[in-house]
Amino acid sequence: MPQRHAIVGAPHTYYVAITAAFRHPVFQSAADITSALTVLEQVREAFACRCHALAVTTNALHLIIHHPPLAAGNDDYLRARWMASGGRAQVTSSKLRERLGSLSGFMQTLLQRLSRDWNHRHHSRGSLWASRYRACLLADDSAVLAAIAWLEEEVGNTAEITSRHIRHDAHPAVRLAAPPLRIGPDNQWFPTDDGPPGIPPPANDDLRLWLDRIASELGSANRRAYGEALQHGWALGRPESLTAPLSRLARGAGRGRSRRLRQLADDLGLCGVWG
Repeated sequence: MPQRHAIVGAPHTYYVAITAAFRHPVFQSAADITSALTVLEQVREAFACRCHALAVTTNALHLIIHHPPLAAGNDDYLRARWMASGGRAQVTSSKLRERLGSLSGFMQTLLQRLSRDWNHRHHSRGSLWASRYRACLLADDSAVLAAIAWLEEEVGNTAEITSRHIRHDAHPAVRLAAPPLRIGPDNQWFPTDDGPPGIPPPANDDLRLWLDRIASELGSANRRAYGEALQHGWALGRPESLTAPLSRLARGAGRGRSRRLRQLADDLGLCGVWG
C-alpha cells in the first residue's frame, strides 16, 4: 500500500482535526489558546506550511493546512528549521527529512509540542489527545474555499477562536495565509485555479467581506454537506481533481478498501470521497 503523499501527489492541502482525550477542555482559557497558537506558529514556520484557516474549540483543534514538498537545502539549514520548532539537534538527517517532508511529521510534531506546553503550564503529564488526527484531502481551490466557509461559519458557532477573529484582530500569535481567491469583473469571485488569467486577489482590507459573502452565497445546506465530507470522507474536490488520486490508489472492491465519489449537488460542483 503506497503512502498517502504518494497517492494524493504534491503539494498537499488538508483539513485536519484532533480532539482532546475524554473531550477534556484543554483550550478553555485565553492563556491556553494564545499559547497553543504560539506553538502552532512556531511549528508551521519550521515546516514551511501555510495555514489558511483554523478553529479552536474548548476540546479540539481544526486546521486547513497546506504542506509543501520538502524544499531543497543542506542538513544544517533543515536542522535549524527543526530546532526552531523545539526539536533536538541530535536527530539524524534521514529522520529529519522524513519528519519535515510529510503531513504526519507536521502533525506529530505539533501535537507533541502542544502536549508538552500544556503539561508544563498546568503541572501535568501525558498526551492530551484522544486518538490519531483526522485528515481530509482538499484536492483543489474550490474545496479549500468550501472548507474555510464550513470551518468559520459552522464550527465557528461553538469555537473559542477562529481565523475570522484572527483576521479581524490581527492576532500576533499566528500568521494566516491568504485564501485561494480571485476577484473578477462585476465583483465575481473565483477559486484561484478556476478563474480567468490575470485577475487579482481581494485587497487585504476587503478579505473578510469576501469570505463572508462566499459563505453566505454557498448557504447553510451546502456548508453542512462540506462538513459531512470533511469530517467523514477521504477527500473533497471537483471530480476532475479527484480522478488522479483515485487512480493512483488502485484499491479493489471490498469492505474498508474501496473509494467512491459522492456528488454533493452544490453550487461549486464538488464531490466527497467516502470509503
